[in-house]
Amino acid sequence: MIVSIKKADIKIEKDVPMKKHTSFKVGGVADYFAKPSTISELIQLIDSIKKNEIPNINKMICKNGIVSENQIPCTIIGGGTNLLVKDNGIRGFVISLGYMKNEIQIYKNSHNDRGNITISKLIEFDQKTDEINCEKIKNGEQVKVSASAGTNLSTLCKKTIKLGLEDLSFAAGIPGTVGGAVMMNAGTGLGTISDYLTSIDILDRDNNIKTIDKSDLIFSHRTLEFKNLDLPDSIDSKLSYKDALPLKPIILRASFLLTRGSREKVELSWRRLIEKRKASQPHGFPSAGCFFKNPEINNLEEKALKQLTVLSGKPKISTNQTTISAGQLIDMAGFKKKRIGDAMVSDKHANFILNLGNAAASEIIILKDIVKEGVFKQFGIMLSEEVIIQGE
Repeated sequence: MIVSIKKADIKIEKDVPMKKHTSFKVGGVADYFAKPSTISELIQLIDSIKKNEIPNINKMICKNGIVSENQIPCTIIGGGTNLLVKDNGIRGFVISLGYMKNEIQIYKNSHNDRGNITISKLIEFDQKTDEINCEKIKNGEQVKVSASAGTNLSTLCKKTIKLGLEDLSFAAGIPGTVGGAVMMNAGTGLGTISDYLTSIDILDRDNNIKTIDKSDLIFSHRTLEFKNLDLPDSIDSKLSYKDALPLKPIILRASFLLTRGSREKVELSWRRLIEKRKASQPHGFPSAGCFFKNPEINNLEEKALKQLTVLSGKPKISTNQTTISAGQLIDMAGFKKKRIGDAMVSDKHANFILNLGNAAASEIIILKDIVKEGVFKQFGIMLSEEVIIQGE
């Protein structure tokens, strides 16, 4: 159905298979699925759901016996590349930001005549050729690049590289959206999103847009936490719909500080990383990328570190190393090619679980639990999921 919400017509689909909207290609249905194309549409949609202004939704939810009239849960997803939806699907609304328009803006700081007021000036650039007049941004100058949360991370990276802006090339080959990349602090061994992030714009639980500086964010390996936001610890089933919104705020935009440099340099770095990922990671089967976070060395017990040092083929831990490869631990524990139904641990990169064609989410979950238990028994290290698991 298509619902008219104020000035926007947003299509709300019913009983949508989530396997169509995740890179794993598994998962049951979402009761209702919407994909706003702009930030304005997203805000209008959420406001209309909160105020019960969408026709027939409450009636149909109650008829299915899912939740009571004032408790329609709402799940926000990005591009679905780091998501595993369980076989019974997701209740209530799923709103995807992965279909929002790519919006990239570039700003350069300048000063007034007296030099005591900083002004951020929007720099126009050719969206087709991705060229900037060299008179506008000179080599060595820093600019702020702002992208909407629904912008594909690869699109942002490619555009900044073509513009000669250094250096998001570390993200070569990482799938998903900018918003998802920020929430997961996406990265590689060469860098992470948080290295270049300056601020984010969020939509809070009262539908207000706020800008949060990086200093008020806590980043760690594949994790983002908010310092000074008053967030509930859990959702009380007796509370109103507003309280069934996601616990964390919704990221709308992210801004990065980049430097005008050598286009040839960043393009070369990009190509090399793409080639490396192609050589080291599996292709041809659906997956959600690396399934587990790399364990942080500082969090490991001394017993686990000692166990690693006595094993042949042990991971080499350097003085500046902060994490241990989860894939290497899984490989050493002997789980490459371990299979449950159509779910299998990749024989090319052990931190990838593949859907060989018709895997059920339950098979993937059983397999990941077997891997976690096996790694813990052998090394005393409990792996944590990087992939987000949602639904019933």
